[in-house]
Amino acid sequence: MPSSGCGKATSLKGESKNTINVTEAGAGNREYYIRLPDDYDSNHPYALWFAIHCLNGSSENVAHSDPDNRANYEYFGMCKLANPAGGKATTIFVAPQGINAGWGQGAKDLAFFRAMMTKFESELCIDTSRIFASGFSMGGSMSYALACAMPEKMRAIAMYSGGSMSGCDQSKRGPVPIFISHGTEDGTCRWPSSGAPQIADLAQRNGCESRDLAAECKPTSLMDPVCVDYEGCDPGYPARACIFKGPHIGSPGTQGTYGKNDTWVPQANWDFVKQFY
Repeated sequence: MPSSGCGKATSLKGESKNTINVTEAGAGNREYYIRLPDDYDSNHPYALWFAIHCLNGSSENVAHSDPDNRANYEYFGMCKLANPAGGKATTIFVAPQGINAGWGQGAKDLAFFRAMMTKFESELCIDTSRIFASGFSMGGSMSYALACAMPEKMRAIAMYSGGSMSGCDQSKRGPVPIFISHGTEDGTCRWPSSGAPQIADLAQRNGCESRDLAAECKPTSLMDPVCVDYEGCDPGYPARACIFKGPHIGSPGTQGTYGKNDTWVPQANWDFVKQFY
């Protein structure tokens, strides 16, 4: 489903930091990073992926990661998978900045995302049937809030150790595929009271059979998650959970606390979401 921006010239190139004035809900001026593929083609519709930072995080950290891991973990490690070196790029990535480094502004935050979608669809070549969101902790909760508020726009979301901190508009019950990763020893978004209810909500909307993840998933380490695919889901609307033994982290791995060089989460998320490409 090509957007109205297909075929239009754009001054954007590579990665840039930008500001958008959002009049809806008095959201004001908001900042974001956007990265176009190096081989961006204005006649080719690209998927659009929002990578959302955690509480007290930043859009810059999501876009750039840290210097030692930049090539491996930009946009939660999804950029190198969706746009592989030497291969055909598929996705435009966006890292938005939350107010007060968080995502607890309700209508203002939702207005920000709607304004970005409208702008990108009108100025860039976007496949409007392939819009995704992912995030760690409160960034994951914002991804869930997007699925709740605008299920007609979101093709799938991912929550890394997330919860319900950004709220959920229960008046809209459209289906949205969901992938989650979560640690059983999470002391911030405690498992299973966080994470499990959110995937259960979307799985129900997706027509999936209910599951007791806390009873089924008994992982033994950071690097060996127990992954569960919900059964009976409506075609095109799956739900998958990968549960690991560990604390409140979005990138469990063996290289230090965050293990960005060897974390399994990006590949697990990509294996789930690439079915929609």
